Amino acid sequence: MKNKNAVEDQFDHIVAKNAKEQYVFDLDLLRGKDRQIIRTLKKHGIKDKNCLDIGPGTGRFVQFLKSESARLICAADISSEALKCCENYVDDMQKLNLESDELKFKDDMFDIIISFEVLEHLKEPENYMKEIIRVAKKDAIVIMSLPNIISLISRARMIFGILPVAIASDKTHVSFYREKDIVRMLEKYTLTPFFLPTTVSLNPLNPKSRISLPANKYMIGLSDSLLFYFYINK
Repeated sequence: MKNKNAVEDQFDHIVAKNAKEQYVFDLDLLRGKDRQIIRTLKKHGIKDKNCLDIGPGTGRFVQFLKSESARLICAADISSEALKCCENYVDDMQKLNLESDELKFKDDMFDIIISFEVLEHLKEPENYMKEIIRVAKKDAIVIMSLPNIISLISRARMIFGILPVAIASDKTHVSFYREKDIVRMLEKYTLTPFFLPTTVSLNPLNPKSRISLPANKYMIGLSDSLLFYFYINK
């Protein structure tokens, strides 16, 4: 990551500001990306599975995994505040720098690994990817998401001389990806991503506006976020 203290301070501040005691996982109330995540997890099956959340943030998805009767739930994050949010919902957790530290968990331990909005904070993802592959079981599912550097509103912003959302929204973003960049990165590990449509925002001046369209498979390259999953081959 960048300077570890700067990144940790940033996440501690964000998590402390946005943390909630309880989250609601009603598919009718969730937006595109969250809805797709929940559907994918449910389709794969969570009950009695060993799960790891890398970068759990405010702990919303560890709460969901617990509500779905996962056998084991673990979390790993650079932020002490994030881990504090998770402590009532996880069986084990670890504070670490994903670019340099090893996960403390055993080889071939997890059936499900989720890691949302993490890759863009890593200058070098090699250690992160190798550790995920190491602790995942054969045929485990890994689900990730990150900002799309060439989303529709980012393209529109560039026309007006405004930085893409992925760059302007967070000073700790240090790496930027398109759909084909994810494909290329995972090819190094003989992994194949399956991309899921999320949402396409329509207000380039206000990326957080709820004015958006649901994406379809033909609009993934224009989506606000790149959401994808892959299975571990060993």
